[in-house]
Amino acid sequence: MSAMVLTLLVPVALKDDVVAAMLSHEPTARVGFTAREVEGYGRDVDYDSVVEQVRGHTLSVEIVVTADAAALRGLLDALGDEFNGRGLRWRIVAATADGLL
Repeated sequence: MSAMVLTLLVPVALKDDVVAAMLSHEPTARVGFTAREVEGYGRDVDYDSVVEQVRGHTLSVEIVVTADAAALRGLLDALGDEFNGRGLRWRIVAATADGLL
């Protein structure tokens, strides 16, 4: 298996729905994933509220899953069907190493 890493940035309001969709996707549920709240900064950040504009950052949930490319593409297809146009951002990069200690 050539490991790839998918990082999703999910609006906080969608976290539970996205996590549920990922757990219902068998390959993703099998390998597991992590999720944590993160702060987003930048000129082109989409703020969800005036409070975020005042703070100067937006809150998102970062979800990271490591799997083979085909499994990650399948997951993105499933998420795209359910969450198209809802503001999920993603990136896939190659893992230079992957293992368990």
